[in-house]
Amino acid sequence: MHVIPRILSKMAFPTLCALFLLSLTRISVCTSEGWILHVTDFHWDRTYTNRDLSCNGLVNTHGLYGDYWCDSPFSLIDVTIKAMKNATQGKDVDFMLWTGDSVLHTADENLSIDNNVGILTNLTNQLQQTFPTMDVYATYGNHDYYPNNQYPPHNNEIYNRTLEHWRNWINDSAQETNFLKGAYYTVKTKYGLRILALNTNLYYTSDKVTANMSDPADQFVWMESVLKQSRRNHEMVLVTGHVPPGVAAEGGNTWFYQHFNTRMVHILQQYSDVIIGLHFGHEHADTFRIFYGHSGQPEMALYIAPSVTPWRYKTSSATGPKHNPSFRLIKYDRTTGRHLDLVQYYMDLPESNKQNRPIWAIAYTATTDMGIPDLSPRSMDNFATRTKNPNGPEFQNHLKWRNANAEVMPCDALCHSLIYCNYMKLHEHEYKTCLRDTQQYTASILGKRK
Repeated sequence: MHVIPRILSKMAFPTLCALFLLSLTRISVCTSEGWILHVTDFHWDRTYTNRDLSCNGLVNTHGLYGDYWCDSPFSLIDVTIKAMKNATQGKDVDFMLWTGDSVLHTADENLSIDNNVGILTNLTNQLQQTFPTMDVYATYGNHDYYPNNQYPPHNNEIYNRTLEHWRNWINDSAQETNFLKGAYYTVKTKYGLRILALNTNLYYTSDKVTANMSDPADQFVWMESVLKQSRRNHEMVLVTGHVPPGVAAEGGNTWFYQHFNTRMVHILQQYSDVIIGLHFGHEHADTFRIFYGHSGQPEMALYIAPSVTPWRYKTSSATGPKHNPSFRLIKYDRTTGRHLDLVQYYMDLPESNKQNRPIWAIAYTATTDMGIPDLSPRSMDNFATRTKNPNGPEFQNHLKWRNANAEVMPCDALCHSLIYCNYMKLHEHEYKTCLRDTQQYTASILGKRK
């Protein structure tokens, strides 16, 4: 009989597990590497094919799985969740990040509390039925609230009703109190990684309720307290939410009110020694941000996943690019939390509609196609640096991946500079300086190509 001695709590369970099983059977059935499933921005339009409430353009023929002008019909939701299930087969997937925006893009007059909660409930049920044993860490998107974007810094009916369906995922009465207060919470995974699930919609510039507040729902104070305790306990932390900090590539403005963006970035940088990664949605594009320390060295990476919805924005001055439905898998080290690789999946929407069957494929695998050894801040910085050449394969590939392998639109000097500076600059004043300098450089490079 083999006896396991008492082990200090800091020893990682996966290592112990592997050694113990190896000594018993000579075959290890557990590993120190696991996977994270990330899906975001379903934007389910239950009116697709009749009222077209989410559609930004004229749809002459309603494809079975949707249209680039519209949010997701149920058929797209269904095949996406099934594809997620298929992609996880044979992989040790430890948990799912579901980063919000389940409700369609439409005016408040077409929505209600019952409508929004109904969509959240139905999607929750779909995920629970498909992944009955998987832990899911869910956060709200700005469109999930009613009225749109107007998250209050206190308890409300939507928080109460959502918790009834997410309670088993959160599985902590103390964190239920936090969720009811501001829709944020923290949990510890079975391998010791701490999840910090934020409601960053409270900081969004479209939320007029919180514009003049300093700390809506006391989330900043709570966040600092959790990170401080994690540092004391030698925990590694994964931060997740919907609206990301930093500057949007389209428009050059922060998604957050500036005072919120400044405070959020400061807190994150202050605890960069315990934060191993940040995962967000909202932008409907595949991109990332890098946090740099005072010495200029990369300290953290924030990864933004592309959306399930193929909906493209349209305003009086701009039209968004086409993009395909997507989800991703992230490989990580269970012992250290270090992000090792990323596999991005997409569905070819036009071809799927043409053939009346879902056609899913891998858009890229980070370590194979990005020329990086892992997803560390240093590796992401290395890749970002190489995208400064607008003609180089790194930028051209990322231009395609941003929109999940949909049609690539022409990208001039301004377009390139907006994307490049988006990787590295988290504040508007820094971003605008980068934009000016990079645009001059890019124009000179593109001019030589002509």
